[in-house]
This record gives sequence, C-alpha cells and structure tokens, in this order.
Amino acid sequence: MARQYKLARKMKKITLTAAARELGVTQPALSSWESERKAPSIEALIRMAKFYGVTTDFLLGLSQEADPRKDWLEPIDSSLIPVLHETPVFSPTRGWAFVDAVTSELHFANGETLPASNLTELYIMAPVLMCPSVPNNPALTKSELSKYDEVWVEPISTDRMLRQELRGWYCVKKYYVENTVGQRFYFDFYGAKWLAFSLEEKETQNEV
Repeated sequence: MARQYKLARKMKKITLTAAARELGVTQPALSSWESERKAPSIEALIRMAKFYGVTTDFLLGLSQEADPRKDWLEPIDSSLIPVLHETPVFSPTRGWAFVDAVTSELHFANGETLPASNLTELYIMAPVLMCPSVPNNPALTKSELSKYDEVWVEPISTDRMLRQELRGWYCVKKYYVENTVGQRFYFDFYGAKWLAFSLEEKETQNEV
C-alpha cells in the first residue's frame, strides 16, 4: 500500500524544508517518511493531515481522494500536460498522480505509470498556477497564433522558477511572440518550448 505523504506536500505546494519546519520535524525525518524508509508516529500523521489539509486515510493510501469535496477541482485539457511538470492531477478512475512533462506520463502513488493521453478526464486543484490560473480552453495550435494580437504564454520547462518568470501575456509578431520586457518565444519552437492560449481567456479571468 503506497503512502501519499509526498503527494500531499506537493499538493500543498511547499518544499520539503519548509514542510519539515512547519511540522516540527527534521528534514531527514520527513524525507524518510516520504520515501517510506520510516513511518511517522500517530501524532505526526495527524499533524501532517491537518497541515496539508487532507485526511489521514489519504496519507495512508486508504483513499485516493484528499477531500470528498470536488468544488476545488477544475477540469484540464490534455494539451496542458507539457506545462504542468511535477504538478498533482486527479483522475476519477485512477486517483492522484504527478505529471512528468518530459515523458508526457502520469506517475501514480501506487507506482503505476500511464501515458497522459490514456486518460481523457483529468482535474487539477484551482488555481494551480499564479494568477491567472490554468486556462480552461485548450492550447492554441501553431497555425492559430497569427489570428491573435496577444496571447497568454506558458513555457515548457522542468524549471519551476523559469516558468514563473517567463509566463504571461505576449504580443504576437510575424515569427515570434514578445512581452513588454523584450522576452521572446519563436514560432519554430512552439509545442517544444512554449504553449499559448487565447486572449478571450484573459477577459474571462479579469471578470473573476
């Protein structure tokens, strides 16, 4: 039975060091729990459940749902997988998994790995990214880029800090898109280094 301590921490979007500090344990201790080399005490398990906002059954792998409520989950389009590296996603049939954007696979708590394309229904905690959240509409195709004056760009990278730095609204030029500080993404690398979303999503998000 796979434990889900690491998954719960990732869902909280907190580092191992910060989580250990908040839980009042050492980093090596928390790391040993996540790798299942050691088991936490009952008191520590309860503290984790309260801090991560999940049930103890979820932490112990007895339940695939962190919370029976679904109002905090949003459906996502499969085209978003390349920009969600190491992000937890939920499958109603398989439970929680981590996204591996490099291989376009999903890694589940029980050790199972599946191509993301095998699952047609996936959900994500809202918001998964800093404002605006993940667009509800699919990524634009390369041929659609020229139809827009401005698009929202999500970089494809395993470097979380780089993604946060480069994501945002870009003006569409003839061969590339460019933001207000001169950062560019070229059409030749579309789908490999970046994805874009339509301007209509910006208007919807501004209304929220």
